[in-house]
Amino acid sequence: MIVRTLALALSIAMLPALAVSVGAASSSASVRKGIEQYKSGNVAAAVEAFEEAVQTNPKDASARSWLGFMLLKQGKAAEAVTHLQVASELSPKDSEVWNNLGTAYLTMGNNESAVAAYTEARALRPASADLLYNLASAQLKLGRNADAERLFREAAAAKPNDPNILNNLALSLQQQGRLDEAVNVFQQSVDADPDNPTLLINLGTAQKAKGDLPAAEQTLKRAIELGRNGYYPRVVLAEALAGQGRIDEAIEQNTKAAVLGPNEFTPHYNLGVLYARQGKHQLAANSYAAALRVKPNDVETMVNHGWSLYKAGRTPEAIKQLKAAAEQDPSYLPAHRMLAVVYTYQMESAANDALRKQYASEALQAWSEVVRLDPKDSAARVNLANIYLGSQDVDKALSEYRAAVDIDPASTQARLGLGLVLVEQGKLDEAIEQYRTLIKSSPKLASAHNNLGVALERKGLVEEAKSEYREALRLDPNHTDARYNLDRLQPAGG
Repeated sequence: MIVRTLALALSIAMLPALAVSVGAASSSASVRKGIEQYKSGNVAAAVEAFEEAVQTNPKDASARSWLGFMLLKQGKAAEAVTHLQVASELSPKDSEVWNNLGTAYLTMGNNESAVAAYTEARALRPASADLLYNLASAQLKLGRNADAERLFREAAAAKPNDPNILNNLALSLQQQGRLDEAVNVFQQSVDADPDNPTLLINLGTAQKAKGDLPAAEQTLKRAIELGRNGYYPRVVLAEALAGQGRIDEAIEQNTKAAVLGPNEFTPHYNLGVLYARQGKHQLAANSYAAALRVKPNDVETMVNHGWSLYKAGRTPEAIKQLKAAAEQDPSYLPAHRMLAVVYTYQMESAANDALRKQYASEALQAWSEVVRLDPKDSAARVNLANIYLGSQDVDKALSEYRAAVDIDPASTQARLGLGLVLVEQGKLDEAIEQYRTLIKSSPKLASAHNNLGVALERKGLVEEAKSEYREALRLDPNHTDARYNLDRLQPAGG
């Protein structure tokens, strides 16, 4: 009933490269000074010089182009776009300007505009592998994997052993679900650059997705050995180890990843999942709490945290967290369902009638919300019916049991409950029909035979009832109700 999957790590795309700005010829001394400063590595002085050139002559295409290029290198994509747009208008035949404008848009997440800019650049230099690669990368960002694949293949034909091109080509294949091909191309990228940890991580991730967990393990360990990007390969390695049932080793890798990336969500969340699998609910709760410090409003994690708190015996905190999850996303069904489960468990184990009634009321409200959100949830309707029955609201119980049977005719609990209510209402023929239907599908269910016996006995068919009680005891010699019922109807030793 609760999400227990690992948070997946994604493969890493190699980003488009900037082109060194050339731009239209400029007679500006400031531009020449800026270029000299750039070549000497003095970025701040270069930016200052190019800004001076733009202020002196706002229509200097070269100054605009260089300033946009430098700003983009500083991570100031929005500012870069302003100058590169002007440069593209002043010098529309400059492919480097269009390329850098595309990269600025891509950095900002404006992927459609990036495609448009890269398309302009490619039209000016259609054979350029770098421009094909950049355009393909933008298409990949937009999820246009088939278009990206075609463009990456064109780029790979122009630069056959370029590891970045091969890497992103493999990504486009992976995202189309073509894992065998993706693994092969990722392997080619690694062959072209064997000591690149990112390429190894992507190969290992694809091998894991393909189900080749031993190969993924070896590849990812190699990435870790290289000593760079240590957080990410450990996360993926942990997934591969968990997939092989090696939970302790997976926990070890996620723990190391959490140290390397304390502000990363995935290792903390995955530790919660793994500890929960081991039944270490307090540790699971601690890990989910750490994940929530990174993503405070992640409703799935809130639910998992609440359930782990409950399993750790911290019921008031669990209820508070599950309520918070339901409030965070009122349409998120698992939050309401797990809250209903906790209330139901508390109702069943209540120490006194007052507590039982309190939790029954809360459980009734929670299960009603589950049914409202998912009217076809047969199990929720059975739970709702059980609570109605416990509070002597027989008509509502009957309605919910009938609805549950209509939704899932194979539901054992729904038919048992429906039969029980029908017997209590004296509708014996219908109850007998329900129990016989249940026995046809579940002939070894001792409770069905015992309950059928009760209905037959009330109808006056004592011998048939005794036969059903005996069958219940044959199936379950420890069935106390069937033993009691049979003993009532026959002499000792009979």
